[in-house]
Amino acid sequence: MPKTKEYTDIRYIKMHMDALGINYIHRSQPWTAAWWSAALPGFGHLYLGCYLKGLVLITGEIFINIKARINLAILYTFIGNFEKANHVFNDRWGLFYAAIWVFSIYDAYTLAVKTNQLCELEEAQKTRYFTRSRVCPIGISFLAQRNPVLAAFFSFVLGGMGQIYNSQYVKGFILIFWVFIINYYSQFNHLLVKTLTGKEIFLQQVDWQWLLFYPSIIGFCIWDSYVGAVEINRLFIEEQRYEISKNISSDTSGDVPAYPAYLVGMCRQSVNLELLTNSLEKRSMKKYQIIFLDRVNNKYGGAGNSNNTADGMSNFNGAICGATIFMLLGTIWGGTILPGGPILVGISGFVLGAVIGYLADRYASGWIRAKLNLRPVERNNAFEGEVMLFVKVEEKAELQYAVSLFAEHGVCLAGTVEGDTFNNFVLA
Repeated sequence: MPKTKEYTDIRYIKMHMDALGINYIHRSQPWTAAWWSAALPGFGHLYLGCYLKGLVLITGEIFINIKARINLAILYTFIGNFEKANHVFNDRWGLFYAAIWVFSIYDAYTLAVKTNQLCELEEAQKTRYFTRSRVCPIGISFLAQRNPVLAAFFSFVLGGMGQIYNSQYVKGFILIFWVFIINYYSQFNHLLVKTLTGKEIFLQQVDWQWLLFYPSIIGFCIWDSYVGAVEINRLFIEEQRYEISKNISSDTSGDVPAYPAYLVGMCRQSVNLELLTNSLEKRSMKKYQIIFLDRVNNKYGGAGNSNNTADGMSNFNGAICGATIFMLLGTIWGGTILPGGPILVGISGFVLGAVIGYLADRYASGWIRAKLNLRPVERNNAFEGEVMLFVKVEEKAELQYAVSLFAEHGVCLAGTVEGDTFNNFVLA
């Protein structure tokens, strides 16, 4: 953060950006962080932005898991061979695993609670700190809107690539490193090629100890890249709204001059909004109003449940949790109980679990929350980020120019309003 007089009063920092990417604090469901730490210790901390702690916990979990042969014990337990499960389990290391597993769940949950509190305090500050870009000798980082579906697809192809796409380079490199290690020792690619070419898979060739890590890490990579893109889009909207609000007042309840006419447009917040206003100012058309339509989590009273409806993140949570569980079960049972091999049955379990998880979260979670009196986590700002734009035009040439700018920058033209009519509208 630049040490200027403008930022000396800032006590809580929302984000940090450098050549290693973007890191930021955001509101989250504590139980979601706890769930991913239960799936594999360290994942909950990566989700919350604690990369060093997450890396240490992931490395410790995998090392102790291999020494204690936890995954093999899980495999034999789920296929009903309890004697073999007791035989392979190494209790000399197993108790260490229990300690790191319990601590990771507890710490991720409490960290999410504290982060939510910090978000509330940070938003209450009169002066806040945001940055749009950083240029360093070794790289360039910038805050821009991302496509959540595309981020999830990149992580589906190779775990961690979605995080790289989101400019979360440290998290992406950690995940890619472990995906490579797990993929290599589990022979996942070799098994996948055999499955796709219809060749027989001999279970003796499968390293179950390493293969059972795969459902958790690939499920987390897909989920986290999607959620990360959504949160970065929120951060972009929040940064743009804050910077615009500092220079342009949305409060039109004062004395508004009788402009000849206003061009009215609707759009969503994006970099195009700033490009449009820059073009207007270059043409000396500096009389415009931007009104933020806070349809989601409006601090003026129009509150909505953005966790469930704004971006589909809640339903996506259920889908990925279900996909991870069923992929793990499919990998275990594939070839041991069910025909088809661990890869085919595991992928089928992923698809089936995603459908079941989505339906359960969409239709059952609301009923459960109501019974337990649980309230959803409120989000920082509107995900949609819709705005209404009023541009003053005094002559036909300015009107044509403004209309062309609206079309060029994706602003939906709603019409024109005469000056007196506009005054009556905003003062009503």
